[in-house]
Amino acid sequence: MYRYELHLHTAETSKCGKVRAADQIRTYHRLGYQGVCVTDHLHNSYLSLMDCHDDWHECIRRYLYGYHCAKEAGEALGMDVIFGVELRFPENDSDYLIFGIDEQWLYDHPWITRMDHKSFFDRFGDEVLIIHAHPYRNCDEVFYDCVHGLEIVNCNPRHDSRNALALKLAEAHPNLYRTVGSDAHQEGDEGRAATLVEERIRDSYQLKDVITSGRFRNWCPEFDWILKESEEDRHV
Repeated sequence: MYRYELHLHTAETSKCGKVRAADQIRTYHRLGYQGVCVTDHLHNSYLSLMDCHDDWHECIRRYLYGYHCAKEAGEALGMDVIFGVELRFPENDSDYLIFGIDEQWLYDHPWITRMDHKSFFDRFGDEVLIIHAHPYRNCDEVFYDCVHGLEIVNCNPRHDSRNALALKLAEAHPNLYRTVGSDAHQEGDEGRAATLVEERIRDSYQLKDVITSGRFRNWCPEFDWILKESEEDRHV
C-alpha cells in the first residue's frame, strides 16, 4: 500500500515550521512515503507577518512558496505533493484542514480568513472537505456540525491534542470521517502517522475522493490503541 502524510508544515510558509520543504520531502521519501499533503497555516495573524496588507493575491502568492518548494522537491524524487490548507478563523484557535482545493481556488476566494467557521461551512461545505485538526488541543467546544471529519489522532509530540476526546466525538457522530496526521513542524516530527491507500494520490481533489469514499486506512503506532478502538467502533 502507498503511504501518505496529510498534515505537514514548511519553514518557508508556516512561521512555526522549522524544516525547509525540500528537507521535509527528502525525509519522507527516505521513510518510504509515496507523498505528502502540505497544509501550511493560513490565518490573519500569519498573513500580517507577510506584510502584504490588503492585497489578497500577493498574500497567496507568498503563502504558496512553501508548497511550491515541496512540489519541486517531490517531482525530483517521484513523490506526490498534494495541496492543502490549515485554516483558522478569527473567532478562536481551532484549525481546519481543507482538502479538495487548488491554488486557483485560494486566489478566487479572497479573505476566507476573515469568515467564521459556520459561514465558511455554509458557503463551501458542498465543494471542499473540512477536517477539524486536533479538535481538542486548544478548546473544549468543537463545532462538529460544521465539519466533514475529525483528525482523531494528531501525533505532534509537543502538544497534548487529547486524541481520546476526538475519538469519543467521532464515535458519537459516525457520519464524520476520521483521519490522522503527524503535524510535522520540526525534525523528529516526520512519519509519525500515515494514510494508507492502494492507489497513488495525485492532487487534493483525488485526496478528497479517497477520504469521502473510505478507500484508506489510518496508521499511527504511538496511538495504535485509538485506531483499534476506532476500527472496532466502525464495525459495531
